[in-house]
Amino acid sequence: MTKLSDVTLPAAIPFKGRMLSVKAAQTPFSFSRVNLREDVLQLSLSSIHDNSRAMAGHIVEQINTWLKSQARRAFCEEVEKQRQKFGFSYKSVAIKDTRSRWGSCSSRGNLNFSWRLIMAPDEVLNYVVTHETAHLSHLNHSSDFWNLVRERCPDFRNAKSWLQKHGASLMNWELSVR
Repeated sequence: MTKLSDVTLPAAIPFKGRMLSVKAAQTPFSFSRVNLREDVLQLSLSSIHDNSRAMAGHIVEQINTWLKSQARRAFCEEVEKQRQKFGFSYKSVAIKDTRSRWGSCSSRGNLNFSWRLIMAPDEVLNYVVTHETAHLSHLNHSSDFWNLVRERCPDFRNAKSWLQKHGASLMNWELSVR
């Protein structure tokens, strides 16, 4: 049985524009849990791993699953908040692991977002939602589209600039546990 002390945890995890420290403890249970308390990501890890490589893989899986679930919640909440405020309709929200775009909107009203945006500040995630929901009215990047984005998100340029500056590091981010 592998001990948690045999594995090197990541020093920090990016989340909503800040860094979370990571703490872990092994539990006797057959399941693991991830909880956020203040700025600490607390892992309660099952003890059923034969070697440190399996334990490291389990930690990566737990943290990535937690980040993706947080992204799903944040995107669904923001899309719904904007739907109520601006009165558009959409068909679905999907969270993807894309490495070339932050979001997309299909002609059928399907909204897709990169889970990696959960690592960016809230205003950046909100801008991407605004951008994609504006495509529900304008499936292009015309002046009418950008006027709608500006109307719904007046300082969208700051979020867009943040993505230009930091986006590549989010797209390339990989969790490393040894």
